[in-house]
Amino acid sequence: MSVTTIKVESVVRDRLAAVARARGTTMAALLETESRRLESEVRWSAIEDAYARMQREDPSGWREYLDELHEWDAGTAGSDTAAASEWPEYNS
Repeated sequence: MSVTTIKVESVVRDRLAAVARARGTTMAALLETESRRLESEVRWSAIEDAYARMQREDPSGWREYLDELHEWDAGTAGSDTAAASEWPEYNS
């Protein structure tokens, strides 16, 4: 694992240190956790933007997409008895 230094204003460093302390963790662990959360937030925002753009720019394609989702839901709505008997530990 390589380590680096980042420059932030003291007030930002102090704020991060206080949050890390309150969570009972280190600043490095806090930054790791929060950077992953922010990365996920950006990814999901892009997905939501793409959905909104498709709804706006390609209503027909959007309807097809929703129809396909409904088909998948209908196809997976029943129980899979073969899988249930094969993996009984997951039946509860």
